Amino acid sequence: MKWTVQQLQQARYETIQFDEIVQIEDRLTEHQDVRAASDIRLEGTVTAKRNVYTFKFKLSGDLTLACARTLADVAWPFLLEGTAHFVPEGEMPPSELDEEDLYTYSGEIIDLSHVIQEHVLVKIPLQVFADNPSDALAPPSGNGWELVTDEAKKKQVDPRLADLAKFFDKE
Repeated sequence: MKWTVQQLQQARYETIQFDEIVQIEDRLTEHQDVRAASDIRLEGTVTAKRNVYTFKFKLSGDLTLACARTLADVAWPFLLEGTAHFVPEGEMPPSELDEEDLYTYSGEIIDLSHVIQEHVLVKIPLQVFADNPSDALAPPSGNGWELVTDEAKKKQVDPRLADLAKFFDKE
């Protein structure tokens, strides 16, 4: 979601409202806990005072996270509200603005996608649990690991002792 400074100049006279669908799944799935992400609905308003552009917005969508017990996929719906104040780079921001919501911009384009990504990733819970863990099936393997049952482990021969196991098979 990109805005040009020229478009935002209209916000000096009247509030601009927006309602868009944003696709940033590729950025969100870079996070180790996020397996998948839906499109995010972004709605809100933009106001302007001097060179400060204030975005007040709501984000809604779904993330797929791993269950803390079973590693099964768990859908986590979210509805987040936020504010972002954009000030030109090198310019002193007004003192009444909260530093946590303060961002800088340079040039003629203001991009909200990194703000959206930040707001969603900060709100991801530390642990999520499947509603009914007995129904949830954990994936049998992943990146660098696989599920091994006790029976399979007993049948598995240590590669260092493989030749010794053949010795007993000859008899």
